[in-house]
Amino acid sequence: MATTFDLNEDELTRVGEIRSMKRTASLVLAAATAAFVVARIIERAHPAWGYVRATAEAAMVGGIADWFAVTALFRHPLGIPIPHTAILPNRKDQLGRTMGSFVQRSFLAPDLVAERLAEADIATRLGEWLDDEANVTTVARQAGSLAATVARLLDDDEVAELVSSEVFARLREVDPAPIAARVLEVATEDGRHHQLIDAALTGALDMMATQRPMLRSRFGAESPWWVPESIDERVFERLFAALGTFFGEIRSDPAHPLRHHVDARLRDLIEALRTDPERAARVGELRDELLDHPSVREWSRQIWVELRERVIAESSAPGSALQSRLGQAVRSLRHALANDPDLGARVEAAAVDVARTVCERYGDEIASFVETTVQRWDATETSLRVELLLGRDLQIIRINGSVVGGLAGLVIYGLGQLLG
Repeated sequence: MATTFDLNEDELTRVGEIRSMKRTASLVLAAATAAFVVARIIERAHPAWGYVRATAEAAMVGGIADWFAVTALFRHPLGIPIPHTAILPNRKDQLGRTMGSFVQRSFLAPDLVAERLAEADIATRLGEWLDDEANVTTVARQAGSLAATVARLLDDDEVAELVSSEVFARLREVDPAPIAARVLEVATEDGRHHQLIDAALTGALDMMATQRPMLRSRFGAESPWWVPESIDERVFERLFAALGTFFGEIRSDPAHPLRHHVDARLRDLIEALRTDPERAARVGELRDELLDHPSVREWSRQIWVELRERVIAESSAPGSALQSRLGQAVRSLRHALANDPDLGARVEAAAVDVARTVCERYGDEIASFVETTVQRWDATETSLRVELLLGRDLQIIRINGSVVGGLAGLVIYGLGQLLG
């Protein structure tokens, strides 16, 4: 059989097998023809040879009929354009429609798919498959690769707009005053806020020590011109020392009156955030001003850019933080599947629902895909590839046609002799 396209090693082997079987089938037909001629000649002198002649004659008819049938599938027998021959090349498009419809009816029927999945015990099989740590690593790696692919496809500006339109909109729906009150309450529990006060005082004292020349220069610049320099120096030194002493006393005295004053003001603020509508409204206005500020929008965009770059960088890096988290998530799923029957039931129900939805929504599209794919095939190449797939068996059918035809001819001739 001649081909006009490249063949792989397996297909080349099939070509050789088909050619061999074609020769065998043709030899069987030729042998039947020769036997018919010889038997026909000898039968005149020896009537018993009539059995051989009838067998050979029927074998010829069977072999020729099956040769015609097999050949007609792929081309016109002897090149003669007999109607209803060269079936595959001429009816390729109809074959595509039939194949698409067959796939949809036989493989994508929602009830059938749901039934098979329900019987498959997906949760148990998934848990057993994940028992192999290599499979856990594979799932984590593939999940990371998928995350990186999605991250590359997303547009930075579109993500920033999504955050602005969706996330910020949700934040605007939340009353911030009770949240702020709770945050302050937690921050002031057990005097935690005094650590912040201590840190602020320490920072102020350090700044005074390192920036003393600048502060002195600034003080002198703000002092009236007619005040003598020596007076400025003495006043600055006293103020500087007094301020440093004051900050030091607050830092070293947990019971300092200023600390009590701060505590009281914080308690008043917490209470006002919970009970004062005007204060709550003001907090809401501050929230809106913050969310509307261009810097916040740019900050949210930058967070996404950094997150995307990190996901892409760590998606395929063995031992990365992302891979470790994904692996741990898969192991947690494995443990849950083994110990939580309800989760297994939900997984199986979800798989059935997804499969049913896919079949119902996309069954027609899948059938159409099969049909259009077949329609795009070259008619001659399609015929040759089908012949490559089925040709050896079809040549065996030719041989069987000769054998069965010969046996049928022998039986019929024998019955004819018995009947008269």
